[in-house]
Parts: sequence; structure tokens; C-alpha cells
Amino acid sequence: MNVRARLIRIAAGLAAAAAASGAAFGAAAKPQLEMHRTHATEKDESGWYLAKSTKGGFRILSPIPFNDYTIVTEDRNIGRLTLHGVGSKSADGMEFGAIETVRTDRQKDVDLRDLIAGVARKQGAAVPNVEVEMIGREEVARAAFEGPSRGIVMRVSKTDRGLFNVICDYPVAIAESAKVTCADYVESFRLDD
Repeated sequence: MNVRARLIRIAAGLAAAAAASGAAFGAAAKPQLEMHRTHATEKDESGWYLAKSTKGGFRILSPIPFNDYTIVTEDRNIGRLTLHGVGSKSADGMEFGAIETVRTDRQKDVDLRDLIAGVARKQGAAVPNVEVEMIGREEVARAAFEGPSRGIVMRVSKTDRGLFNVICDYPVAIAESAKVTCADYVESFRLDD
């Protein structure tokens, strides 16, 4: 699968939160992908790659080079659906992704616990207990779980401007090392002011 098709597939999957907030993807126009950077390699002092979204309002540290993109589509239920993302996939099957779904006036509010529960069910994992906390202007929830073949460490949050999904997905076969990398990745997420 080429990079464009893969990014659209991943973004559509992560944008399930947007669907829960009022978007019906069947009612959306064909998504338009704008690729800002491909396999970006700007390292920081830790040796990880500084993945600052070109058009989104966030940054994260990635352990491997990443792609930086924006996907835009029109949806008759919520209007313009805009996703800003950075993401990558490692040779050993780990996937790293951070996506901002820009809030529209017509979107319904998203329950962060329900969002995490939906992802866990899709993975065939038990739904975890999730605590939601306020960190500044951001409502944040975190979770980690494993299904039969893949595990996920994730952080979801929302502000008045958008919904933010940060997910690290890994094959269960490499869980021991992957969990540490995923936790570091997810915890490095920051909103830009």
C-alpha cells in the first residue's frame, strides 16, 4: 500500500472520534491529502525526531523518521473535516501516530472514555478503566491494552479547538520492548500555545 493510501486509511480509522462527534464518513467527499514532509529526520538532543505538525497545533517526539500531513474533506453533517497528523511505521511493525481533528461548530462533544473503549473493542481487548483529568486547558485520558495480536498505548485529549489522538500500536510479540518505547512516545505529546 502506498504512503498516500496508508495515511488516508490510518487517519480515517483514528478519525472515528470525529464520526462519534457527528460526522458520517459516508456523507463525506473524497479526502484531500496534503503531504508536508516525508520521512522527516529532525532529531533533538535525545536522538528522537521532533515531529511538529506543520499545520496542526501540536508536537511529539518520534523514535523514527515520520510523515507530516493534513487531510481535508467536506462532510454534510459537520462541515469541513480537517485532520493534521504525524506518523510512521517501523520495520518491526510498530506504528506511531498523532492526529488533531479540528473542531467544527456542528460537531458533538466526544466522550474520551467511549473513544478509548471503542478502540479497545476493535483490537479484541478488554475495555480498560480510564481516568480523565484536566491538564491546563486540555481534558486528557490515557490507556494501554493488548488484543490477541497487537497492543496499544494511547492518549486522547480535547480542547476548545480540537480532538487529539496519540496512538502507538505494536505487535504483541515485541510487547516487552515496545511498551517502553510507546509510553515514551505518548508522553512526549505537547500542545503548541
